[in-house]
Amino acid sequence: MNAQLQSALNKLESDRKALFADLQQYPDELLNKKPSPEAWSVAEVIGHLLTAEEMSLAYLKKKVQDTSSAKPEGLKQKWRWLLVQVVFTFDIKFKAPDIVTPKIGYTTLAELDKRWSDTRRQTTAILNTLSDKELNSQLWKHAIAGKLNLYHMLAFFGIHFNRHKKQIARTLKAVK
Repeated sequence: MNAQLQSALNKLESDRKALFADLQQYPDELLNKKPSPEAWSVAEVIGHLLTAEEMSLAYLKKKVQDTSSAKPEGLKQKWRWLLVQVVFTFDIKFKAPDIVTPKIGYTTLAELDKRWSDTRRQTTAILNTLSDKELNSQLWKHAIAGKLNLYHMLAFFGIHFNRHKKQIARTLKAVK
């Protein structure tokens, strides 16, 4: 694996582990408590982040079976990626696509940690098998921006995580 990809994966995993370490101080009942009926609990926010990565992993598994037809990322995709970054930079609230809306019910932090660790392990294993050409090809699909490369997938995971980490902090404050 190249250094850029390894660095991105290390950062993602470090941030994930730090979040789970911080959340260890709270009982699972509190992490599953919603601040209001229409709001997500902390567990649901984590479930949303996890589901987004699980869906990405499922798509990636399908696409890497045959990468021969994968196109390199072009100007159009780079423009779309820029728009994703701009939208996620601002704290503009928007509805998540239904496919990644949390449907986890009551769950423990340990269960979420195990699932997310497994998803990350599988994603890392796949990324380790790909060439630089494949990593720069359109092998990942964002729900709104469309097909992008795998560096953008990892960057999105980071942006997405940071956005929802703020939501987790607000939710904890509201349910304490």
